[in-house]
Amino acid sequence: MQRAIDDVCTEEKVDVIQVEGSQLCTYTFPRDVRIVLDEHDIVYELLQRMSEGERAALRRGFNRVEYARFRRFEQRCWERVAGCVVTSDRELPVVLPHRAGKPLAVVPNAVDVDYFRPGGGPVEPFTVLFTGLLTSRPNIDAAHHLVEEIWPLVQQRCPQARLTLAGRASPATVRNLSRPGVVLTGEVPDMRRYLKRAAVVAVPIRMGGGTRLKVVEGLAMAKGLVSTSLGCEGIAVRDNEHLLIRDGADAFASGIVKLFEEPGLAAALGRAGRQVIEQEYSWDLAGERLEALYRGVMAA
Repeated sequence: MQRAIDDVCTEEKVDVIQVEGSQLCTYTFPRDVRIVLDEHDIVYELLQRMSEGERAALRRGFNRVEYARFRRFEQRCWERVAGCVVTSDRELPVVLPHRAGKPLAVVPNAVDVDYFRPGGGPVEPFTVLFTGLLTSRPNIDAAHHLVEEIWPLVQQRCPQARLTLAGRASPATVRNLSRPGVVLTGEVPDMRRYLKRAAVVAVPIRMGGGTRLKVVEGLAMAKGLVSTSLGCEGIAVRDNEHLLIRDGADAFASGIVKLFEEPGLAAALGRAGRQVIEQEYSWDLAGERLEALYRGVMAA
């Protein structure tokens, strides 16, 4: 990777390099190139939450040590780079003290609102969809929470309910999550196919940082969505207006069943969610904000 960076910077004139995540700040870049750090999430915050949320003592201890180490490293990255991007207003006060007047911008995780559009086929009643890479620890934790704690409560009230987990997963994860009425698809070429059919999109996230694309994509397709508070953190949505926010297995299961029983409510939430995505989370808007940051970085 370092050789590839060196080759590109030698072969052509580069003004700005955008680095996707603080981990990549360990590479060496030419001194005359301005570095923009795009923080998809604040990594040390993620590690702290994982240290608090893990059940296994070994995982908790490991993440606690990593949190302390990475916090110092990540804050130094914020101080050094020419420009910095965060995904929500919530993260601004965390990063701002380390910027000392340097350019800083909020550029939300966004979607192509023409690609992710509502409609295109019938919704299958009593179906729930969870999307995401099941190689990510926050997603694995959420999937286990959904399958082991939430889903049995849903099935007690709706025996005909079906759950799909769509996203890349290891063979061990597939074995651990397999249950009657639960389908694991593995990696899929087009998530819209599954989103279109789902009656409810579930986001039972209990650890993580930044903002979740699974929420933005689900709302872009006007789906009825149930999320934990953490799952929709940093996204401009309100409970009972754009989605249902439910924490704890009982409340989350009740939210899913409520949308099963009230498809009109699910549709109304979906329409309001789609409107928010069009207004605040389109790629066009994200591009405009990013270009403004580049101009500020070049002028500094």
